[in-house]
Amino acid sequence: MVHFGTAGWRGIVGQELTFRKVRLATQAIVDVVREDRPGAKVILVGFDTRMLSEKFARSAAQVIAGNGLEAKLPSRDIPAPALSSAIIETGADAGILFTASHNPPEYNGLKYYTGDGTLAPRETTDRIEARCAELEPSFADVFVPRPDLMGEFCPKPTYLARLQELIDWDAIRAKGLAVAVDPLYGTTREYLDHILLENGVQVSVIHNTRDPFFGGYAPECTSANLTRLRDLMRQTGADLGLSTDGDGDRFGILDQGARFRDSGVIIGLLLDYLVRRRGLKGRVGRTLATSHLIDAVAREHGMDVVETPVGFKNFGPMFLDGSLEFAAEESAGLGWRSYLPERDGTLACLLVLEMISVEGQNLSALTHDLFRRVGTFYFRRHQVPLTRRLENLLERRREQEWHEINGWKVVSADLRDGLKLTFEGGSWILIRKAGTEPKLRIYAEGRTKEEMRTLMHLAKKVLTNWRLGHV
Repeated sequence: MVHFGTAGWRGIVGQELTFRKVRLATQAIVDVVREDRPGAKVILVGFDTRMLSEKFARSAAQVIAGNGLEAKLPSRDIPAPALSSAIIETGADAGILFTASHNPPEYNGLKYYTGDGTLAPRETTDRIEARCAELEPSFADVFVPRPDLMGEFCPKPTYLARLQELIDWDAIRAKGLAVAVDPLYGTTREYLDHILLENGVQVSVIHNTRDPFFGGYAPECTSANLTRLRDLMRQTGADLGLSTDGDGDRFGILDQGARFRDSGVIIGLLLDYLVRRRGLKGRVGRTLATSHLIDAVAREHGMDVVETPVGFKNFGPMFLDGSLEFAAEESAGLGWRSYLPERDGTLACLLVLEMISVEGQNLSALTHDLFRRVGTFYFRRHQVPLTRRLENLLERRREQEWHEINGWKVVSADLRDGLKLTFEGGSWILIRKAGTEPKLRIYAEGRTKEEMRTLMHLAKKVLTNWRLGHV
């Protein structure tokens, strides 16, 4: 079955994800593109560094060409935001990227982008799923070879040009900071390090070759996965460590001294910086799993916050109609309307470098100042394998009423994506199924570290202790 989660369709290669299913999904996408854009001519097809990504992309391109549309492929793997940029620059009718983002190496999948360069919204992916179900019983899995409709595209020049124009390179060069970069064997190699080197930044790089197995780890910018980047920073004396995930739409940051910085804090710092130094105005978006530090920063600057279910695709339409200027999600995703209607890890990394160059302070000092102004926020996420038992428990928890738990007064219960309970004072917990892999995710945020730890323990009890909460 083809199923689109919070960021595309994903599955284990050879099980949920096969060449036949890729061709089936591609045919469904072509049908939906033609419904939405009569006279459609071109679909761009990209791929990441994963096992079989390039072959999946070529197979999809052959299906597209067999339908009489031009399919264009890059000569190498590309970051997800680079595909978004290319769709906008070339006027393509849609884009498909074969990637499983930050998932473990055994996964692959695809993301579908509209002709506006945004991740397709739920309404569109629902139609693609329905079309797959309609086609599957009689899907012949054949196509007419059309080499005349197979072309190429290269997103790198225009994508890097966007970043070149957006970032304050004069401030960065004047500060002269040394930077260590880890693309985690992913798609931003020769993108992130390239633009830094082209602008005279002192750069040291690791994991900048293609490895479909990502060194044996999931290409996710977690503290544990950035151990080698820490070593590189200590060896070179770098002032900042920058990392991106497998397809380049998420980020990871190490501060001076190789200390890992929470992505929610980084996003709060960047929002504050963009408002104060770059004149950002308008509404701010965040998913319901994202730190409420964003709300505190927005309040200080008189900005409204829009909360959505998890999935950056929820922000795309609001970027396009101008109702949103900045958006963030807890899994280190950040987008700025002035740049692209999509999240971008490279953008986030470069903005962090610009921010500490302009402010003349490291991230620890900037965080201390921000917390002094808006209050402290401590966030944590824990995940466990999703079992039928846990899934059933979560559904039962969603059905009951919540008033108080162990002395914590519940002021709201949000059921849009799992179960989110907000308490007096603004602290909260969330339990939800991941949209990209079979995991159950548990979140907690408190105003102190101790409160956060207490709430995380409480969240686990909420899930497993049925009698808890019946008050």
